[in-house]
Amino acid sequence: MTSAPHSRSLPALRRRSVLAGTMGAAALGLGAPALAAPAVPAGGDGPGRGVRWRKDHVFPSFRGAGTVRVADLRELDGFDRLLLITLQGLVNREKPQLYLIADPVDETWVEDLGVRTLREKEPLDLVDRYRERIGGAVVYDIDVPHTINLATTVAGLRGLVVATAEQAETHGIEIVEDLRGRFEDDPAAIHDWAMAHLWEQCTDKILVGLPPTHTVAVEGVEWTELLREEERVTDSSNLDTYTLDLTGHGGEEGLFLKVGDSFPDDGWGGAVHHVEITADGEVLASFVPGTAEEEPFLFDGSGSSTKEGLRFADGGASFVYRVEVPAGAGAVSAAIEMENEFVVSAASSAPTRIEPFSSFRDLAVATGALVSWLPPSGTSGSQFEDLLERVEAGTVYAGWFSNDVAGEWSGVELCSRAGVIVVAADFYMNASVLSAIPAPTRAKPSKPSQRRPEDRVYVTLTVGEGDNIQYCQRHMRELWDDPNRGQVPLNWTVSPLLEDIGPAILHHFQRTATENDLLVCGPSGAGYTYGDSWPQDEFGVFTRLSGLYQERTGLDVVYAYSTPEPGEAPPVLPDWALEAYARDVPLRGIMQTDEAGTISEPGAAVPLIGMFYPPGGVDVFRTALLEKIEEHGGKGPLFIAGLINAWSWTPSHVLELVSDLPGEVEVVLADEFFDLFSRTA
Repeated sequence: MTSAPHSRSLPALRRRSVLAGTMGAAALGLGAPALAAPAVPAGGDGPGRGVRWRKDHVFPSFRGAGTVRVADLRELDGFDRLLLITLQGLVNREKPQLYLIADPVDETWVEDLGVRTLREKEPLDLVDRYRERIGGAVVYDIDVPHTINLATTVAGLRGLVVATAEQAETHGIEIVEDLRGRFEDDPAAIHDWAMAHLWEQCTDKILVGLPPTHTVAVEGVEWTELLREEERVTDSSNLDTYTLDLTGHGGEEGLFLKVGDSFPDDGWGGAVHHVEITADGEVLASFVPGTAEEEPFLFDGSGSSTKEGLRFADGGASFVYRVEVPAGAGAVSAAIEMENEFVVSAASSAPTRIEPFSSFRDLAVATGALVSWLPPSGTSGSQFEDLLERVEAGTVYAGWFSNDVAGEWSGVELCSRAGVIVVAADFYMNASVLSAIPAPTRAKPSKPSQRRPEDRVYVTLTVGEGDNIQYCQRHMRELWDDPNRGQVPLNWTVSPLLEDIGPAILHHFQRTATENDLLVCGPSGAGYTYGDSWPQDEFGVFTRLSGLYQERTGLDVVYAYSTPEPGEAPPVLPDWALEAYARDVPLRGIMQTDEAGTISEPGAAVPLIGMFYPPGGVDVFRTALLEKIEEHGGKGPLFIAGLINAWSWTPSHVLELVSDLPGEVEVVLADEFFDLFSRTA
């Protein structure tokens, strides 16, 4: 995501201030007025008259859009974006007509929408333009961030916008609900209050999980690199305590230490086990990541994950510590126990600030959904499980999970056990208008290949991440526009749920695909799930939905996930899951997350092959691929399904890889790959 200039910032030195004099968790239900009926009369299944929930579809439909008004938010901060995106939800749930631009990719899509557009010169003028849609404002407490999610839920139920008191005064909006000072900074207690007071009024057809705030980069911060691992180390062999001289690197705002990834293409970034910072021999900080001792010094951990006493960040991500250095201090140093591909830098001013997280809230407001942000592991895991138990199998959980990778694994597993389908959507913009813009998405699979397999190597390459609708909307479009796309055969995972929530997006990929581009279904069908974690007697709910969506959109190859096992290769999907796919989904085959490349047995319910994924750049991938081919020994055809990292590779990288493969290797699309493979089996 591209960060835009911002006009309002929070105090730089703390992630958020502590609210003094709050009433305590026991008082959460006291003095809280009961919510009035929604300000906009409900004419359908959602708060707005234009919202409908259709059978065999997991996302709602909206009344058809006519002329669409486009407003550019790139110069606005997160506070104003939150105001306008919740306004967008109010407007579009009656008649979709408001499209907002958060970054250049949103601008790119405008010409592909196929509707008449008008430009709003000043985006904040939208408040006056649609004032009659606004029933008032619900004001959140920025010192209690989870009140932003609470405010979003209230806004959808009562026809309000989410605002600060300052914004309400500036725009002349009556404050109907004021959440300031009513809650302690206790996310679990706030969620319990929402469940007790709001859940019965919310739709149970969708659950929304969004972070209340996020970090925004501060422009102009200068980093000084202190230490870099120059070799590719992925086995912890360089685990050691490294001493860094920090003298002279601090400033009035403190001393900031950033740990990142020296080789962002392979997913083995710096991992920190212990930090100790001293000034003139006095210990200023000493902690193990993930503990209470770390918390006062963790300035920004949003790009990192914790696991078993360490904190790590991969790819372009990083995490930042801050320590106050006493005035007049002489020698300042840090002893950091760390491993793998680290790069450590220092700065003297705050590199990020906290702002409300605004994306995707238009759909939550439009549908009257409960918005939560519950870590699916730890003490809040029981709250998350309770929420999942309140909805039927096949319901969608849209948004994301806290704690990045660990949150993803535990969150998707819990959802799968409950029969709830995950859709990564937290940065998806304009859902409430894109859902209403019609575009043809029906397609047919290619005709079966008549070729016979030969004694050679068949490779099919697949770009991952396509279950993630924000990826389809944003980064996939950037990759798709690479001029080298179409030069070599390449599979692109995509979500068939775009048929509902972004048909113009799916239509664009279908319409502009070359003969060397094949759209395949992202994990694991009609949404992201671990099939082996579903209740066996309910998995048919998922495969039936997948079959309907894939038949309508012409996707007959699935890239599927199974439940991750830390330190182990993911297990092969069980026979009962494959039999459900075979029964309900028109499939050529399944590519599955098994880095060993396991293939199905002859007579399996559906052809299945594990993905080959050597993390790294082109040279690393090519070397590992050639080693795998050499191990085979050339006896009979060899089938290899390779996974391409969508975040570090481009079609140009794939062209570079394929152009330098030996002649006995043939790169084919996944449809032909499985046609050949099935004849071999």
